[in-house]
Amino acid sequence: MRATRRGALPSDIESFTLKNTPGHLLRRCHQRSEELFTAALGTDGPTRQQVALLVTVCQHPEASQAELVELTGIDKNTLAQMVRRLTERGLLERRRTAEDGRTNAISATRAAVKLLEQSMPAVKNVQKQILAAVPPELRETFQHCLRLIAGIEEE
Repeated sequence: MRATRRGALPSDIESFTLKNTPGHLLRRCHQRSEELFTAALGTDGPTRQQVALLVTVCQHPEASQAELVELTGIDKNTLAQMVRRLTERGLLERRRTAEDGRTNAISATRAAVKLLEQSMPAVKNVQKQILAAVPPELRETFQHCLRLIAGIEEE
């Protein structure tokens, strides 16, 4: 079935400008970020989510999986799978806490720290590339607005 002629559309469809919709723009930004990250670290390197989790675990040793969900924004099922896979690869260690035998404390291994040390120059360069399109005087405001949209509290 062919779409109707232009001008014959309901006004809310006619006036809708995709390139001005926040959801579409955020998806496109996410896509661009993913492309830059993959180009910099390759398909064999750690993913953006793996880097986020490994950095967070390094900065918060012995954090529980629930705490890591809160700190990274990765949903609990995805995070549990990531912890399992990264543990199998020798990048994370899991142990039951003394306070609550149902809770795992997650720690980074030396191999994780080494991987991050090797990856961080490229990761930081990708962040610079992402912000390069934003005029320098607007970058702080831009990042503030992203945190607001993401629902991340200012520190």
